[in-house]
Amino acid sequence: MMKSASLCASTAMALLLSTPATASDDASPAGVARTAMSKIAWIEGEWRGEGWRLTREGTRETFQVAESVAPKLGGLIFAVEGRGWGVDDDGKEVEGHRAFGVISFDPIRRAYQFDSFVREGFQAHTSPEVGNNSYRWSIPAGPGEEMRFEAKLTSDNEWIETGERCTEKGCVQTMEMRLQKINAE
Repeated sequence: MMKSASLCASTAMALLLSTPATASDDASPAGVARTAMSKIAWIEGEWRGEGWRLTREGTRETFQVAESVAPKLGGLIFAVEGRGWGVDDDGKEVEGHRAFGVISFDPIRRAYQFDSFVREGFQAHTSPEVGNNSYRWSIPAGPGEEMRFEAKLTSDNEWIETGERCTEKGCVQTMEMRLQKINAE
């Protein structure tokens, strides 16, 4: 009986995976994922702006930022590449941040996934909450601490992203960036 049930489940999964999904088949896994991803399509494009962050010493440091967001696999995922930089006393550009991420929607779990990687070697795998023109995610930041982030599109078509470090004593904002889409239509 167990072998029969397992064989039936394997056969059903093989048929599901081998059946081509069409763009008009919204009930297919690809259709479900594309529909979900359309909620965050506002981030697609090239963005530029500025921001600030708190250093480990607690001083505020400003930076320039660029974000490039592109749909991949026909809109099933978004590839997000971010870069932040400042200028030193000699006028030389100094890179302060470089990150790459993938935002996706798993149609089986019915959940968004955000996998991010930074040049220092850290990575995070989170399940963001996606709303209308916004998304939120958090990552562990040590014992009893977490970093919380929110990205949102304002009515002025500005991408504002904030971050805060939270402990049992409360949260402190640690960064903010404001970006404008370049070559917006």
